[in-house]
Parts: sequence; structure tokens; C-alpha cells
Amino acid sequence: MDPGGALKLSRFFHVAYGGEGVDFIDQLNYQFSSGILVMFIVMIGFRQYVGKPLDCWVPQEFTSSWEDYAENLCWVQNTYFLLPNEAIPEEEFEMLKVKHISYYQWVAIVLAGQAMMSWIPHIFWRVWSKRVPVLLRNAREAAIPDKELRHKAISCLVAALEELSEASKRFRRTRGVFKRCLRGAPPTTHITLLFLFVRMAFIVNNIGQIYIMRKFIGTNDTFFGLHVFQELLTGSQWEVSGLFPRVTYCDVKVRKLGQLKPAS
Repeated sequence: MDPGGALKLSRFFHVAYGGEGVDFIDQLNYQFSSGILVMFIVMIGFRQYVGKPLDCWVPQEFTSSWEDYAENLCWVQNTYFLLPNEAIPEEEFEMLKVKHISYYQWVAIVLAGQAMMSWIPHIFWRVWSKRVPVLLRNAREAAIPDKELRHKAISCLVAALEELSEASKRFRRTRGVFKRCLRGAPPTTHITLLFLFVRMAFIVNNIGQIYIMRKFIGTNDTFFGLHVFQELLTGSQWEVSGLFPRVTYCDVKVRKLGQLKPAS
């Protein structure tokens, strides 16, 4: 790679607020998305682990200790959703047909996992392209008008390219199926392949997270997020859709006079 080619590559990568070797797509995938997830984690985690994760509407005869017990039990054992015209199940086999809501307890943990997954491709890029930021910075500095500074920048650029070339020679001496496939390739080929690999990793990560959310929420709709957003815009009621319901049911058995009395 000559200084002109490196300069073009540096212009493609450089973003004023993103640092060396990072463009807007990188930041959108790992920095902005994980930042939004962390914001939601803080809000949800504060509600779940500091405040009360749910409030139960209990029978009038329940004491405060019974109410606390019911809320803790329902939070641990999950709840279920019913449409307005559906009756509360009374038999065990009827409970198998209702829609159980088991994801609210794990939202903060799953979001934390997604935030970490968003950083994996970027970390891989940082680990395997340590010399790229120096290479790009020197390429840009080589275009400055001052002769003395330009000469120093070009010298640093040549040194970086020589180091990259030596790394390529060491690379060709190693064994391995993947490395033998790249044997004889110029040094810049490794950067190009790494760049394409990281881009594919971002795509696989995004698709994988959609699949994880589908399994987590328990839906077969790949575009459930768009449908939820559409329902918010059109004013559709969650009582009918059942997506992220605000009110669910939970069965609690309380012992009275030696007998277990169910309460919902």
C-alpha cells in the first residue's frame, strides 16, 4: 500500500468522534446500540432490584405480609395473560393453554448480554488491527503542506508498512489451514479480509440478536418489534395483542383453617 492508498483508506475509516479505524457503522453497531441498551438496563434494573418489580391486587383479607409473599412468589414463578373475555383457569390442564409471561424477570440480564455481544466484533477488530490506527494517522499526516512534518510522517508511515510487511512474513511461516489459504497475499489483504470479517460479524450479531429476542419473548414473528411500534403509533391496546402486557394473573394458594385456598 502506498501513501496515497493509505490516505484514501484513512478517509474512508476516519470519523471525527470515532477515533482511528472506526467509522459510523462501527459506532452504530457497538457504541450507540450498547449505550441505548445500558440506559434501559439501568432503568429496568433500578425498578426490579431496588424498587418493587410488580404490584399485586390481592383479596381484601390479605395482610401486608401475605401481599409481600404473593408478590415475591408471582415474580419468581411467572404469570399468565388472559384476554378480557377469557375466564380464569381452574384446572391444571387449562393452565397449559394460557399464555405464560416468563421474560420480565430476565429483561435486564438479557439486555446486558446483548450489549456485550454488540462489542465482540469491535473488540476483535481492535485486537487484530493494532497497527491500523497508526497507519491511517500517518497517511493523513503525509498530506500536510509543511515539508519537515510531511517528511517525518512519511518516515513513520514507511516504518509502519515495513512492520506490517514483517508481520506478514511471520504469518506466512506459520502453519494452519486458514493461514495457508492466505499465504502469499500482500499485507493489505489481511487488513481487507479482517475488515470484511468484522462487517460480517456485525451482520451475524444483529441477526442472532433478533433470533434470541424471538425465543426470549416466545413469538414466531420475526418483525415483532415493528409490530409493537406500529401498535404504539395506532393506539392498539395491549389487552388484545398480549405483547408486553401490563396486567397479568398469578395463582397463589393460601392455607386457611388447615385447607389450601386458591387466590388469583
